[in-house]
Amino acid sequence: MGVELLPQRQILQDWTRVEDLEVDSSQTRSFEYHVVEDVAAERITLTIKCLDGRSRTVRLDPTVLATDADPSSFIEIARRRVRQLYENGMI
Repeated sequence: MGVELLPQRQILQDWTRVEDLEVDSSQTRSFEYHVVEDVAAERITLTIKCLDGRSRTVRLDPTVLATDADPSSFIEIARRRVRQLYENGMI
């Protein structure tokens, strides 16, 4: 019987809340995001929790990033993704 290895994950950005992101001229959305690196799979995943007016999750959106993504770009990537979700009618 072989030994099963647990995935090694490293939190690059802990859950961070963004309030009232302007998604168009009259609408805002709030969300939380975090970024985790799966060392074994050589993958970085940014996960967004889109929130409703009572801070309940209405959509969970994981996005795989390039392994050389600059940590200072995580917030801008999350903002762009939330705007895309809005524009596509998904939130």
